[in-house]
Amino acid sequence: MKWTFVALVLTALASSSALASIGPDGPRLAVAENTLFPYSFELTTVEETGARPLRLAGGGPKERPLPGEFTLPSWSPDGSMVAFAAISGRLDEGPRAVRLYISSSDGSGLRPLKGIRGADEPKFATDGRTVFFTRYRYRSRVVGPGKKEFVASGSSIWTVDVSGGPAWRITPEREGVWMHAGSFSPDGEDLLASRLSRRRSWSVVKIDLASGKSSVLLRRAVDPVYSPDGSRVAFARWRSVHRHGGKPESRRDLFTVRSGGGDLRRLTTSPGLDYSQSWDPSGERLAFVRYPPEWLEPEGLGYGSAVMQVNTDGSCPGFILRPSLDVAFFGVAWQPGPGREAGRIKC
Repeated sequence: MKWTFVALVLTALASSSALASIGPDGPRLAVAENTLFPYSFELTTVEETGARPLRLAGGGPKERPLPGEFTLPSWSPDGSMVAFAAISGRLDEGPRAVRLYISSSDGSGLRPLKGIRGADEPKFATDGRTVFFTRYRYRSRVVGPGKKEFVASGSSIWTVDVSGGPAWRITPEREGVWMHAGSFSPDGEDLLASRLSRRRSWSVVKIDLASGKSSVLLRRAVDPVYSPDGSRVAFARWRSVHRHGGKPESRRDLFTVRSGGGDLRRLTTSPGLDYSQSWDPSGERLAFVRYPPEWLEPEGLGYGSAVMQVNTDGSCPGFILRPSLDVAFFGVAWQPGPGREAGRIKC
């Protein structure tokens, strides 16, 4: 498939009329969470204070579709729809049980994207009618009598129209190379992505959707997100903390940089790991999920995490949803659209 054809498709779709934004008024965020008591996985929206939750999908363990662990919701540009990955079949089906779904902002019209199995991390393009997503390469292996596990060996970026049709692969499939769609520039010409090389080094790359050419924007960086006006990019970076007499521990902090590079600003110095950063439509604050350090342990699973926010100069960090030992948050995304700006946090 030619990259110029991708650009023409996106341009044509951008001219189509957007669906009217529905759901509660004012600033809101989509949040994916798992609760132990009672046990449930849900995708909800809440106000910027964490109040007035509205469930879009999920529920108890038998509910389908069931938003899974580390589901990152993605809003359409007008805020009328949200895309997310969820389990559609039996838990033992492995990657084929995961599909992409679309819901309206009030929870109505929930439906799967046809033919998209084994997909993850959807990202709405700026046209509002196209979703880019990650597809993993898997191999299965037997781990016991009648049991097998699926092992991922790489990933690539694909795209599909929300109205249906075949999916198209955007980046090559390479063993040991991982590509994850991050964020589109406001004009829809560029896509930022996270790339993990065979050398196990993360970088942020910028992909020109017309030519297919990519260039490295940031090294030792991951999860890039354009600001609403496209002037800056928020991203995450790992660091090690050496405890006296103990093993080194990992931390994950948030930064911003000009979209063309330079003017690096630190937003957080996390006591744990900061994930899933999302810009408020005003461009003046970001929401994110903070995991405790022990989240890296196999039994951690994100319980005790919190949904937080911070101004874009790093000031006034605070909670949106406070931590609880029986709740794990997996993703957060500000709902875009006029009248949904939360603005700067007042300390």
